[in-house]
Amino acid sequence: MKLKYCCLMLLASTQVYADDSPQKVVVNGQTDVEASRDFVAGKLIISRKTLEDSGQQSVGDALRREPAITVGKNGMLGLLGLPGYTQMLVDGQPNFSAIDPAAMDLAQVEKIEIIKSATAATGPFGIAGTINIIRRKAARKAMTQLRAGGTTASGYGGANAMLMSNQLPSNLPLSYNFMLNASSRTTPSAEQYQQTQSLGTAAPTPQLRGESTGVNRMETLLASSDIAWTANPEHKLSISPEATYFGVETRGQEQRLWVDSSTLSIARQQRDRLTSVGLPLGWDWTVSPHSSLSMKARLNRTRRTTTGQRMEDWSTEGDHLRAQDQDRDMTNRFLDLTFKTAFSSSHDFSAGMKLIRNDSDIDYTDLIDGQPDLSQAVLGTSNHTRVEQHQFFAQDEWRVSKNLSVNLGLSTERRTHELDEGNVHNNPRFSIWSPSGHVAYKIGGDSKRQLRASVARTFQAPETGQLLLHPSINPLAPCYDRALCGANTLDTADSAGNPYLLPERSMGINLSYAHGLGAASEAKIEFYTRDIRHKIGTELALENVAWASVPRYVIRPANLGDARLRGINLEGRLAMRDLWKTAPNLDWQGSVGYAHSELRDLPGPDNRLEGQLPWRAKLGVGYGLADMPVKLNLDANWLPGDWFRNNLTQRTYQSRRFTLNANANWKVNATQRLVVSVDNLLANDSNSINEYYGANQALRRYSSNDAYTRFSVRLEMSL
Repeated sequence: MKLKYCCLMLLASTQVYADDSPQKVVVNGQTDVEASRDFVAGKLIISRKTLEDSGQQSVGDALRREPAITVGKNGMLGLLGLPGYTQMLVDGQPNFSAIDPAAMDLAQVEKIEIIKSATAATGPFGIAGTINIIRRKAARKAMTQLRAGGTTASGYGGANAMLMSNQLPSNLPLSYNFMLNASSRTTPSAEQYQQTQSLGTAAPTPQLRGESTGVNRMETLLASSDIAWTANPEHKLSISPEATYFGVETRGQEQRLWVDSSTLSIARQQRDRLTSVGLPLGWDWTVSPHSSLSMKARLNRTRRTTTGQRMEDWSTEGDHLRAQDQDRDMTNRFLDLTFKTAFSSSHDFSAGMKLIRNDSDIDYTDLIDGQPDLSQAVLGTSNHTRVEQHQFFAQDEWRVSKNLSVNLGLSTERRTHELDEGNVHNNPRFSIWSPSGHVAYKIGGDSKRQLRASVARTFQAPETGQLLLHPSINPLAPCYDRALCGANTLDTADSAGNPYLLPERSMGINLSYAHGLGAASEAKIEFYTRDIRHKIGTELALENVAWASVPRYVIRPANLGDARLRGINLEGRLAMRDLWKTAPNLDWQGSVGYAHSELRDLPGPDNRLEGQLPWRAKLGVGYGLADMPVKLNLDANWLPGDWFRNNLTQRTYQSRRFTLNANANWKVNATQRLVVSVDNLLANDSNSINEYYGANQALRRYSSNDAYTRFSVRLEMSL
């Protein structure tokens, strides 16, 4: 792409600039590394200053640079090489916003906390750990920030703008801020594939080939405010109304050609519109100099509508128009009470409760050639779900001596589902208990040399969508005659939920040693284990189903049995000026991880946890120019290619992935900064193989997905 496409799209935002030494990030007189040493459970801190110096725009972009974070091949973020097992919180609470927390603008964020285990305060979920995003609050300080920018990838552009202002009315114990964020991004996609079939022991023979292209346009508009009133020194009230609009429009084409010369041509389009309004309320009461009580309440209402059309032109079946609409209303109610106190015997004690209720109503409309699709209506054309969660915790952190600290806690949750789908009613429910313990030992009383041990029982709860029976019938195995469906094949399986899913239960151990090399430099080695019961995966089987007159292949979530994971991580940060004061303004950070996992009830050798790789590596370099206020950042991420088994009848290969991102961060003056970024610099295409095994046959699909380099330019300023 020509650079002029980037330069035409400039933007602006405010940032608070501090010390010019980017490797020594100071938080209340401490660097991030020093601040992280104070926590028994091994909490990592990414401060406001670090987030600004990264030159990144979103939480997800900033986390990708962190050595402790794993970036999966699907782009998912997580810890310990297990993105799907990482809990992500916002201000210590489950995310009720319509926007993925990883997409949150860094202008909204004060700091990010990372724990690679579980504590009672963070709750019983997060088998690999927890990422907690702390948002910026209204403060007794007036400032205004403005940012605007643009991106381009393969000729498709995007733009974003953000306005944030913190105000302090005179002579009032009141402060407030507001933020308005708008963005639009268009992303292309292209896939080429071919499929072979083997019968018995015969050699594979070609079956079909095809290609698919698409364009995805995403638009976001977010307005939020935080109003804080200090009634007196003991009481502080806050209200934080927010409204969100999120829209996605996808258009695409697909062509298939079988070896018998039959063809299929598909033109598809889908629109997804989501609006959300939230009203969080907060009350903080300083009961005494050593005790506090906080209450957080929230009401959130979300409306989501999805409309989709597929024009299918079969050489054997003729032309057919498939239309599918979905209308969903959701209401979330949340209450959080937390009490904290400090005892004279060096105990910090906290306890609390969370009450959550979610109500959701979904209406379905499925048409084929303008007539109702009867096969999709076998469980009715609407459903109602209610989920209630009652969570309690107690935690004590005890500084036993100068060298030794202990954190002990217990959290528990009871969750109840009510699922009404037509005439079918299911009530899955479960109760869990999660004890946790952490020990930190400073060798010789030196906080730079610490041994840590953590043990915790944690859980992964099934999502509501995994429990619903409402089927999604594969459009490549069509049901056009307004009657029950006929047969399908292994690679065109329908999908449906499983209301009998059990939560995954894990016992985890983390052992680590950290050796500080300076204020902002540290090396760490960590061993970890996870023993998981009731591992949730998928099951592909031939079933008698209500929407077909003959058995059809259906893929459902299922508990696959027990799993075991063992791993080791090496992480390091090095600020050259920690070694000698006159060194170049250069800092390094990186990690290498090795792990082995096994699903005991699936045959090997590829029976590992999905998303967990045998090894992974990251490297980041930052360099501040000596004669200009410019910081250059380069980040690389390596993931190997390998196989994993999805279930008894399916396994998948994903090719190796190497990504390289770079940005230049120029502080123009005290109030302006220019950032130029290049993401996925090498743009290597990805390849995958999907194998399906059935009665006396095997299908193998080879796919190649195009990759794109994205350029962006951003101008930030204080007004």
